[in-house]
Amino acid sequence: MKIFKNNCISNCTLLSLLTYCTLITTSSCNKNNNQTEQEIPNGQSQITVRIASINEGDLNIINGTKSTSSKPTIPQKQTINIVEGNGFDAVIAIDNKSPATRETAVKAANNTRAAATPMEAGTLYRLFLYKKNNNTYNYSKSVELITGTESPIQLSNGTYKWVAVSYNSKTDQVPERGSDNNFTLPENKDVLYATSSTDLIITGANTPIAINFNRVFARVAVEINTIGLFGPMTSTPTITVTGDKLLKSGTIDLTTGEFIGNLTTGTDLALTQNDFTDINPVAGQTYQKVAYFYTAGQPTKDLTITLSDLIIKLDDGTTRNFFLSTLTQTKPITPERGKNHRFLVGIAESALTLGTTKWARSNLFYRTSDALGATTPYRFYANNPYLPNQQESFFSFKGHLPGRLASANPANQKDPCSLVYPAGLWKTPSEAQITPLTSNRGLLDGALGSVLDLLGTMPATPGSNYGTIYIEYPVTAGFNPAYGGTTSRTNRLRFYYNGIQNSVILANGLINMNIVEAGATAGIWSSDRVLDGGLLDQLSTGVGAWGYLGSTKSMSLFQPQRGIATKGAGLLNIDLLGSGLVASGFMNVRCVRDESWAVASTSANYNPYPVL
Repeated sequence: MKIFKNNCISNCTLLSLLTYCTLITTSSCNKNNNQTEQEIPNGQSQITVRIASINEGDLNIINGTKSTSSKPTIPQKQTINIVEGNGFDAVIAIDNKSPATRETAVKAANNTRAAATPMEAGTLYRLFLYKKNNNTYNYSKSVELITGTESPIQLSNGTYKWVAVSYNSKTDQVPERGSDNNFTLPENKDVLYATSSTDLIITGANTPIAINFNRVFARVAVEINTIGLFGPMTSTPTITVTGDKLLKSGTIDLTTGEFIGNLTTGTDLALTQNDFTDINPVAGQTYQKVAYFYTAGQPTKDLTITLSDLIIKLDDGTTRNFFLSTLTQTKPITPERGKNHRFLVGIAESALTLGTTKWARSNLFYRTSDALGATTPYRFYANNPYLPNQQESFFSFKGHLPGRLASANPANQKDPCSLVYPAGLWKTPSEAQITPLTSNRGLLDGALGSVLDLLGTMPATPGSNYGTIYIEYPVTAGFNPAYGGTTSRTNRLRFYYNGIQNSVILANGLINMNIVEAGATAGIWSSDRVLDGGLLDQLSTGVGAWGYLGSTKSMSLFQPQRGIATKGAGLLNIDLLGSGLVASGFMNVRCVRDESWAVASTSANYNPYPVL
């Protein structure tokens, strides 16, 4: 008879028994130098199983190598597009990416998945053991085990092959093997499989086994998120997901993990909002929901999702109800065994269309002080408020951080609009895109003199309306009752007179920002420098940048006011005091849709979470 020594603390791994284990280790472990003795009969040994993880790679790994018994399939091609809906837009994507935590996704510049994910403690699995005799593996026994615990298994000495199967569940038990190795799999379960790649030789020692599971079925995630609306869901919207004959199963050879015979005829997929769970909550608020289904690999099938009754909590504490907005989308998907697939519905802020340009409904701001701001700090104000002197929304030319000057090196510059989730969908407007909103142009000097004085002599800008503290434009598309009535500040392209700051004062390397013209002038940056020779001649540095300026003016005390907008050329000094910064004033930014996103987003390395 052999005696094996085990650390007694390993017998106390369950959290629920922590207090009990503390008492035991105090009384017994101290006596035996933290060890206890367990008697094992002669000719017998122990194995101890540890669950390592679930592989999330792109290969079907069976027996340590890529599966070759089934016909090769064409990998799911990533498809992505923006669907302009009734009230909100949606980013619709089919890809091979699993829903990830925001922290992981933000850090991954190319949005790659982790190679493996840990299994949750308490998950059930069954270990099947086959003993080798004359080059033949004969079934010996199976044991039901639980992740998070280490239960020694007693075996006679010899050479073994092991197989592990789990349904990735704390309640769904894996049944014992039948009379042969034909193992029938349940439908729509996350079946996990692993087997030894080499013989397990047991010769009188406590042998550890580390199990890395692989998925047998294709795992398809249906993800809905409202990150692009910058607000959480206040309740679960109405959701249906359907697919004709999508759920197939079959029988595998337990020793190889390969399917044998024909797959079962698939049943129809039918998911509802009750099948969705919250993931990655932020301060108890839900921005993402996901539901999974599992199916054997099969030809391309259509997957249809319908979403309605969406209610969003806005940043000012109010709610926005999209009760009249229903989104229905059908996309083809090609489930491939062992792979992750995703049908993403990312709800995004809809745009206001004026002419050929699609504008954001409100100004851009940058905030890291709240929970969501840690990973998506670039957002639009929910209700387009009048916010003079709100420094979180005042940016320099080519600068992506409020209150800071941009680097003079273009390689270090970022467009702040492109950093709104989903990345690259928005951009800072070009000079050509702000031109239709204006009726003149001029030079904006450091004292705010030339252009603003000129505004008093100009006629009203065609197509503009005005209020005491704003100038606005009726839009050709984008109106929705969810954003209020026809004159709502979010159903019209309205620019509030938040003020501008056109001179930079550096004190000890810091910018002293003093916003002027609050309540009188709206200033919005473009992305373009001044290339006009006439204006360049008037600029002492020979370098300027275009911006939009709007105001409500009267030609005289005896004439009515009118809305006036002009393009202003602001002063720049490309290398401010030799510090490698672009000197400019500070103004608001109103983003526009970037038409190039349709192509850029189809890249396999596209990451919807901006790289900040």
